[in-house]
Amino acid sequence: MHFAHRTESFTGERLILRTMTEGDATQTYAEWINNPEVNLYLETKSATIEELIAYIEQKDAKDDTLFFGIFLKEEGTHIGTIKLEPIEPEEKKATIAIMIGDKEQWGKGYAGESMQLLINWCFDDLGFEKIELGAIGKNTAAIHAYEKLGFAEVRREVGSVQYGDEVHDHVLMELKRPV
Repeated sequence: MHFAHRTESFTGERLILRTMTEGDATQTYAEWINNPEVNLYLETKSATIEELIAYIEQKDAKDDTLFFGIFLKEEGTHIGTIKLEPIEPEEKKATIAIMIGDKEQWGKGYAGESMQLLINWCFDDLGFEKIELGAIGKNTAAIHAYEKLGFAEVRREVGSVQYGDEVHDHVLMELKRPV
């Protein structure tokens, strides 16, 4: 299974996920990445449009990655990103990561809906057995949201992630295919 330059889209009740393109590298997207509230638990703390274009191109060229934009179904507004990386077909698993960049859309369940679309695709269409993710231990809201989707903590790497002057735990979680 090869994922480089693969185009996919998924439609949910309120959202559309579609493969990111260079045209999605907008000033609004850059502003999300540059916002300390949005990037608090992200590795990337700043980005220009040119850097976003390069990032989208890099993800598109990788054979083990699918990078999607999250768009409101009604308005078509771009509100975030979600990716599967790495996708490991031989291991029947993938790692998922999400960012709702538009702060006005926080707390509306869009992250859960987006993740569920990709989880269903991985389990139902790709035949995967497991989805993994990582979270910063201090990000309890995200961890709680992941638990609502069925993810369980499998390992905690104490003091293994540094953001600025702070050291955080890295929480590894997984969701196994329902039997």
